[in-house]
Amino acid sequence: MLLLTLCAVVLSAAACGESLDGGAACPALCPSPSQEFRDTTFEAVVQDTSVSGFPTLGLSTLMLLANRPDTVVTRGVLRFDVLATSFYPNGTGALDSITTVDSVYLRLPLDTTGRRGTAPVTLEVFDVDTTASDSVTAVVSSLFRADRRIGSITVIPSLTSDTLRVPISRTVVQQKIAGKKPLRVGLRLSGGAGQLRLVAFTFSTGAPTLRYDASTDTTYSPITVATNTSIANATVDVNLAYQVYTIVDKGSPAAGPDALVVGGYPAYRSYLRFAVPRRITDSSTIVRAELLLTQRRSTFANAADSVAIVALVPTTTGAVVDMRRILDLSADGMFASIDTTRLVPRDSGLKAINVLTLARSWALLPTDVPRALAFRINREGAQPSELRFFSSKATQSSLRPRLRITYLPRADFALP
Repeated sequence: MLLLTLCAVVLSAAACGESLDGGAACPALCPSPSQEFRDTTFEAVVQDTSVSGFPTLGLSTLMLLANRPDTVVTRGVLRFDVLATSFYPNGTGALDSITTVDSVYLRLPLDTTGRRGTAPVTLEVFDVDTTASDSVTAVVSSLFRADRRIGSITVIPSLTSDTLRVPISRTVVQQKIAGKKPLRVGLRLSGGAGQLRLVAFTFSTGAPTLRYDASTDTTYSPITVATNTSIANATVDVNLAYQVYTIVDKGSPAAGPDALVVGGYPAYRSYLRFAVPRRITDSSTIVRAELLLTQRRSTFANAADSVAIVALVPTTTGAVVDMRRILDLSADGMFASIDTTRLVPRDSGLKAINVLTLARSWALLPTDVPRALAFRINREGAQPSELRFFSSKATQSSLRPRLRITYLPRADFALP
């Protein structure tokens, strides 16, 4: 675009340098006075904030299961509320009730890029079904105790394959089937520091499965049950949220009043709203636009890893003031050609993010749509890396977010 604009300026200037018949034709075609590119850097942010708790329960395709006491500690819950209670015995064609089971195990698919830890850790499985309110975290957390442990497996996280098979008590599963009760299991890593990343959903279907044989006869095909739940008077979204979910025992420190945080665990998103003079957005051609953020060093989690910060474009009008809803409804910045930038959490200093396409779009937006930008981290909710920046409340003005814009004012044309 810059090249096209420069060419247009050169061609226009050349036209004015020619001697044309008619005399008055040149002033009618050429801008007066001539314009030059202008650079400006200014504090354009009128509102910025960070909101925690992303992604929404049930919307993350991955689950972080971690025991890293110095950083992040999480547990997982899987619900199998409807278990198969009957089967077809071999060769009979008649449906029969299941009275005994064999070879009972959980099948847990893994994202192998999320493995951390070179020492053995134990993956424990607990029966966390209860008649109490099991949507309350404190209630569920209290059920992770020795008398409710129904299975375990010891692994070295860095050496795991893409799937774990965790044997669990067949006696417990038999009792659940006989009583037509749900099986709700809790997962926890113990006995050492480590991290696994489980595949929670695939195409909106729960990826972890429960498998068992309906008979001790090994010729029977195992029964596979996907995660499922049914909460009385709950919406589809709520049921999905509690089908596979995470409990956070230790996570990211608070953002603080002068900080913007992107990522961490549970993940933060940050929002920035701008006020840019109309003479720039509406009466000029913007050829460069960068958001300047001053990064703060973070020591939380995977501080030495390079992570991607992903831009989001808020789409709501000014009538929506609930920040969580604003962020939930924001569109992925890739649709606005905003660069995805990779940063290292432990770094610090000035960082520039290209927002040219976004800045050019501001002139086309309705007046009731705020000029704003938001950020999330890549693999949000599946990895604990965080990026920290100074907010508009930083005591030093040089640390606050700024916009750097290069633009060409639109020329007024002189008439003869």
